[in-house]
Amino acid sequence: QSINDLPLGIVRDKSVRFFQDKRGRRKNGKVEVEDGFEEKVALVKIFPSIQGEIIEKLIEDGYKGIVLEGTGLGHTPESLFSGIEKAIEKNIPVAMTSQCIWGRTNMRVYSTGRDLLDLGVFPVEDMLPETALVKMMWILDKTQEMEEVQARMKENIAGEISSRTRADTFLKPKIPGEE
Repeated sequence: QSINDLPLGIVRDKSVRFFQDKRGRRKNGKVEVEDGFEEKVALVKIFPSIQGEIIEKLIEDGYKGIVLEGTGLGHTPESLFSGIEKAIEKNIPVAMTSQCIWGRTNMRVYSTGRDLLDLGVFPVEDMLPETALVKMMWILDKTQEMEEVQARMKENIAGEISSRTRADTFLKPKIPGEE
């Protein structure tokens, strides 16, 4: 089953039936490869007893970007705030994802999320943590300009961000034509 989206299609009786076309069409038929990845990007899973030194060690080791896999709507313990602030002061982008499989960040609900926003952490909606990591690695190979990194992380380039969460993506999906 797809995460955060409806299935693209179904295979039945040796045939594929597509429900939605997300493959996209190229206007000119040309493929452009923009390879290259910045390897110094970390994915940090948040847990209750996490210590702030983790972020500071990433800074010390020369990491260029950090993706936080926050709890619930995108939160961390306050013990990380100092390290996060230092990272952002050093022009290291810090993105927030959710640990929840069908989760979406909403950092305006609780004060911790609002405090993280004030520090400069930016949410990436319902993008999966691993996807956010690879996307940030790719973007940081192209630019390290903070505003551009944030804008490109929030840009839906390959269906990695859903505009809204649909109940039928995490409940038993309804297959068109099947009851």
